[in-house]
Amino acid sequence: MNAGAFGGRQQEVVTPEGLLFDATERVGRIREGRVALHLHLSRLLPSNREEGRIRIAFRMFESMVDMYRGQMFLMTNSDIILICKDANFSDLDAIVYKLRALFSTDPLTYAESADGQDRFVSFYDLEADYDSFFTLASKMVVDAKKQTADQRAAPQIQNLDAKNLGKVLERIGATDIAGVVRRQACIHINEKMTAEVAFQEFFMSIMDLQKVLAPDVNILANRWLFQHLSQVLDLRVLSVLQDSGFRKSPTAFSVNLNMATIETPVFQQFEASIRGRAGLVVEFQLLDIFNDLDGFFRARDSLRARGHKSVLDGMTPVTLQFMDAELFDTDYVKVSWSPDMIDDIKTAEIQAALGPVGFDRVILSRCDTELSISWGLSQGIRMFQGRFLDSMIAAVTMAQCEKSSACTLNQCTQRHGVITGRPRAECGDNDMLDTFPLLKAFR
Repeated sequence: MNAGAFGGRQQEVVTPEGLLFDATERVGRIREGRVALHLHLSRLLPSNREEGRIRIAFRMFESMVDMYRGQMFLMTNSDIILICKDANFSDLDAIVYKLRALFSTDPLTYAESADGQDRFVSFYDLEADYDSFFTLASKMVVDAKKQTADQRAAPQIQNLDAKNLGKVLERIGATDIAGVVRRQACIHINEKMTAEVAFQEFFMSIMDLQKVLAPDVNILANRWLFQHLSQVLDLRVLSVLQDSGFRKSPTAFSVNLNMATIETPVFQQFEASIRGRAGLVVEFQLLDIFNDLDGFFRARDSLRARGHKSVLDGMTPVTLQFMDAELFDTDYVKVSWSPDMIDDIKTAEIQAALGPVGFDRVILSRCDTELSISWGLSQGIRMFQGRFLDSMIAAVTMAQCEKSSACTLNQCTQRHGVITGRPRAECGDNDMLDTFPLLKAFR
C-alpha cells in the first residue's frame, strides 16, 4: 500500500511512550481500582543498564500482567511502567524487592532522594493520582521525541550485534589486551592484626576496553553476544598473565572467567604455567551462574578436583536475603560492602545469611572506607578488597621505596593497579610494585 492510501501523510511511528499515553487516556475514563508502578531504570549507572538485565526485569513483571489484567511498557529510556487493576500490593512489593536484588550493586536501589522519596520506584493510585500520572505520560512522549532527535544528531554508536561482532573480534587480535587488564589485591588480616596479600585479582577494565577496542560499538548492549565476546577475552587475559613478566609472581592468581573457559587448552596451559609456584582462584558472577547452573557445578567440581579455589561473586545484602549462598558450595563468597550494612537489623540479616557459610570464607569487597574494614572484622571476616586497602598498600610501599619522592600516593595506587603501560613504565622501582608489603597495626 502506498502513501496515497493515507491521504499523502507519512504513517506515524509507534513508540512505547505513545502507547503508554493512549493507555493512560483510556484508564482516565475508569480509574477505580487501578494502580501504576514506575521503575526508574534510566537512573541506573550506565554499566548496570545493559539490555540483558533490563529484559530480565521486564520479564519478571509478566506474571503481574496476567494476574491483574495489566499492561506493561518498556520505555525508550529503559524505564518500565506497569498499569494494573485491583492488584495485591504485597505481590507488587515482592517483585520490586527481587528487582532491587537484580540491580543491587547500583546506588539507586538503596539511596533516597533529598525529600526522602524512593528513587528506584514510584507507585500511583490512579483514583487519586491520575493527574500526576497523566502529566508523567505526557512528559515521556515529549522527552522520547527529544531523545530520538538528539540521537540522530549525535555521532552514531552501534549496538553490538552479530554483524559487527566479527569486526570487534578481529580488533581483539590486533589489540594489546594487557593494557586494559587491572589487578587488585585481596588482603587477609590474621588474628594478630597483620595483613598480607591472599591473592591478586586480575580483571578487565570494561571502560578502557570500550575505548581501546570498540569506541564506535556499545559492547554491553547485547548481553548474550557480550558473553561470547568475554569468552574470547578470557583466553587473551590468560595468555597475557602467562607472559606478563612480573618481577615477583603473585602467591595466587584470581581471575573472573566464564564456565566454558575452564575446559579450554588455554586455561590448561595457564594452569600448568603456574603449577607449583602460585595458587589459582576462579571467580564466577552470580548472573552467569544463573544462566548455566549445570555448567557452573561442573566447573566448580573440576577446579576443586585440581586443587583450585572458587568464588561466588556479586553477592550483596539484598541477594543474600533470598538466595542461599551455602548451596553453591564455593570456597569463598564475595559480598559487596554498602554503608547500610552497619544498621543493626541489616547486620543481623547478614549474620543469619552468612552464618552457615562461615565468615572465614567471606571476602568483603568494595571497601572504600576504614569503617568497612572495622565492620567486617567485628563480624569475623578476614579477607578484604577495595580502594581503601589499595591506598594503604601504596602508602606503605612509598614509605619503603627509595624513589617515592618523585611520586604521589595516587600515582603509586594507579601503578599497582596495572600490569603494563605508561603508569608502570614511569615507576622508578617495578620490583616494589610486584612485591606487595605487609600491612601492620590494623585497629
